[in-house]
Amino acid sequence: MKLSAVEAVVRGKNVVLVDDSLVRGTTCRYIVRMLKEAGAKSVHVRIASPIFKYPAFYGIDVQTRAELMGNNHTLEEMTDLIEADSLAFLSNPALVEAIGLRMPNGKPGLTTAYFSGHYPSPIYDYSPEMAEAAASGEVTFDEEPTSLYQPENPAEDSQEPLVKGAI
Repeated sequence: MKLSAVEAVVRGKNVVLVDDSLVRGTTCRYIVRMLKEAGAKSVHVRIASPIFKYPAFYGIDVQTRAELMGNNHTLEEMTDLIEADSLAFLSNPALVEAIGLRMPNGKPGLTTAYFSGHYPSPIYDYSPEMAEAAASGEVTFDEEPTSLYQPENPAEDSQEPLVKGAI
């Protein structure tokens, strides 16, 4: 890895390590160990997302729940596995509020499926594991749309480009 801890900076300090997500835990454990080896008094990990418990089928290479630390371990177990002194995650509502994306229907303008198990489209055909989870009700999804979303004030009524600087 291309990371290093500067001993003169971390020795004897209580360090707070912030990361965007904790998926498998391998990188986080590596960094926590590195900081402690450099003399950090303690390392507290804060994750800027909820616990990642469900596979990502929309572009991230996480296909099964077996590879997800958050699906297989309690918070205490995850803290021990990454060798941190403490570990905390952002909640689903806090993530949606922090990003500030809301659709006209009141739903968040981003998927939180990886944290909640509620997918914005059917996922039962992605893997037998997910088909079973959907059949048991552990994972849910929105129904396929029957019509396209139509905004109240369509952009095509305007002569303004949708993106500033667009030709």
